[in-house]
Amino acid sequence: MCCVLNVVYRASVVLGVERSMCCGLSVVYRASVVLGVERSMCCGLSVVYRASVVLGVERSVCCVLNVVYRASVVLGVERSMCCGLSVVYRASVVLGVERSVCCELSVVLLVRMLLTFYLLFIGLHVSEGCALERSGGPQLSITAQKRGSALLPCYCTDLNTKPEALIWRKYNSHTNQWEDMSLKGDQYRDRVQLFNGHSPGNLSLLISHLTEEDGGDYRCEVKDSHISIRLTLKGCNLVNREQALDITAHIGGSVLLPCYCTDLQTTPEEFRWTKDNTKTGKRENISSQSGQYRNRVQLVNGHSPGNLSLLISHLTEEDGGVYMCGVKGAHLMIRLTLKEGPPTITPTRAVVSVQTRPATSTTHSTQKPDGYSIHFSIFIPVLLLLLGLGGLIYWRCRGRRRGQTESREERRTKIEQKTQDEVTYSTVVHSNTTTTTTTVTDIEEKTKHATIRVNE
Repeated sequence: MCCVLNVVYRASVVLGVERSMCCGLSVVYRASVVLGVERSMCCGLSVVYRASVVLGVERSVCCVLNVVYRASVVLGVERSMCCGLSVVYRASVVLGVERSVCCELSVVLLVRMLLTFYLLFIGLHVSEGCALERSGGPQLSITAQKRGSALLPCYCTDLNTKPEALIWRKYNSHTNQWEDMSLKGDQYRDRVQLFNGHSPGNLSLLISHLTEEDGGDYRCEVKDSHISIRLTLKGCNLVNREQALDITAHIGGSVLLPCYCTDLQTTPEEFRWTKDNTKTGKRENISSQSGQYRNRVQLVNGHSPGNLSLLISHLTEEDGGVYMCGVKGAHLMIRLTLKEGPPTITPTRAVVSVQTRPATSTTHSTQKPDGYSIHFSIFIPVLLLLLGLGGLIYWRCRGRRRGQTESREERRTKIEQKTQDEVTYSTVVHSNTTTTTTTVTDIEEKTKHATIRVNE
């Protein structure tokens, strides 16, 4: 080791290199000892130094790279990256290479390293594919209503990852097998669709118009992973089902036969109202179009599809009996008893004849209660009396106004006559002479003479 330093030092004296550069080489050598670089590396450095003196700075860069390569062989790939960069930097100081060149080399190495890691990550990501969220976890339970819709969730951990293959399966309890839903075209036609939208990693399945057969276990399968979902459908469970209710009503009135689902927002797949026919011994369906109940029955569910109550109007004696409100798998029995209604007003008959042509008349017969005729007979005299009082009041007010008008005109006439009687027209003639002037004034039938004497 000492011999090598001596050789380097002598070379520096011969070639005219300052001693400080040799000190720099000793620093490099010491660094190589600390980092565990073999002695040959120091010899390589001395060769580089000599070559840099002979060939110039440009060529020495290649030699420095050779030193870095040797360091990587000695220290291994991982450690050599950092150590190699430090050796290049120190060698650049010794050889006179500008620091910017080494920095550029370090940036190039860093970019290449990042690019390698990125390509490695992409390769691992592509090989991994779609990893299902909650894969291998507990079974997911979903509850929906019949005739409604249900969304069965299934996602890749990365929503932008598109799986190579996707299969939705449903368990068949009859065959004890998982069946591919895509092969059951008739059962799910126009009722299922993938709910991925713009996310290829969203594999959720939407099922519409649910039926009782849609309930059960489902699986979303991607490669070797899957998630399990159990779909439970809520139907209409009748209140007081399997029981009998007794209801009493009056003939001629109305009655409401109650029938409800436990959830008023649940729409039953199908239901019907029936009644026992005592004559035929059969159960007959009740409809607003049937002969006996035509325009007398209606459902009163309104905005609650789970309200199945039946309203019957204008009850007759034949409406009494046993009724049944039935949904799939359950029913409710109601016994309707009818009584005579409360006493009603005896109707009367009124005949009104309307003559349309000289020899033709049309007679309309209507029935009105006695109370109506009594009220009508009282109303007419009262109306006539009010009209008479109104006419009398109007006549008196009009007479007063006329009398006041006449008295005003008479008073005005009298005032005018009185004014005319008191007025005297006179003509005055002025004269400078002491003569007597006579003035004559004619006013209608009266005449006055006035004599005025003027002395000057």
